[in-house]
Amino acid sequence: MVSGVTSNWPPVGPTSVQNTIPAYLYVQYLGDDNIAAFFTAYNQYAQSYVNWFNALNLPIYTQGPVSGSLLDWVAEGIYGLSRPALPASMGTRNIGDVNTFTANTLPFNGYVKGLPGTYTATTDDTFRRILTWAFYKGDGKVFTPRWLKRRINRFLTGINGVDVVNDTQYNVSVYPTAFKAWTIKLANTTESQIFKAAVQTGAIELPFQISWTVTLV
Repeated sequence: MVSGVTSNWPPVGPTSVQNTIPAYLYVQYLGDDNIAAFFTAYNQYAQSYVNWFNALNLPIYTQGPVSGSLLDWVAEGIYGLSRPALPASMGTRNIGDVNTFTANTLPFNGYVKGLPGTYTATTDDTFRRILTWAFYKGDGKVFTPRWLKRRINRFLTGINGVDVVNDTQYNVSVYPTAFKAWTIKLANTTESQIFKAAVQTGAIELPFQISWTVTLV
C-alpha cells in the first residue's frame, strides 16, 4: 500500500481538504482580545466555506444544497437538461376551418378562437424526479410493462428524485389498448397529475414507437 493512500473504494466521504490552515496572531498581539476575536471569527467563516464545498457534491442533484438556480446550472451543465415548464391546462385549438369541428355544431363560416395553454413553474422536487427518470439506469434497457411500472412508481413516490423500494407497483396500471397504443392508469393524485403533464409535454421520455395515454381515476 502506498503511504497516504487508502484502499477503501468507493470513498464514503469527501476526499478533498477538510480543514483550513487557520490564520494566527503575531505574538505581540496575543493580549488584544478584539484582534483575537476577529481572527477566531475569520477562521470559523473560512472553515464553514470549506465544509459547504465538501458537502455540496454537485453531481448528486437529489440533496439539499443543490437547489434553485444551482440545480438549474448543474442539470444543464452536467446532465444537459433544462428545467421544463409543465402545463396547467392544454388549451383548445381554433375552430372554423374544415375538419376542425363536427358537422352542424357551428354556423356556416363560423369561427371560435381557441384558448392558449397555461404553464406553471417546475419545482425542485419535480425537476429532480424528471432528472432521475432520464438518467436512472438500475432498471436496465429492455422495455417491458414491469420496467415501465418501476420507473413510474419511482417518479410518483421518490421525493426529490431519490430511489425507492420498488418491489411492488400495484398503484400503476400499464396495458396495450391498440396496435402501438398503450394506456397508463393511475390514481388521481398531485404526483400523478404532474406525471401526466410531463408525459404530455415530453418532459419525460417514453418509447417513441408507441402512442401513450395517461388516465387518472
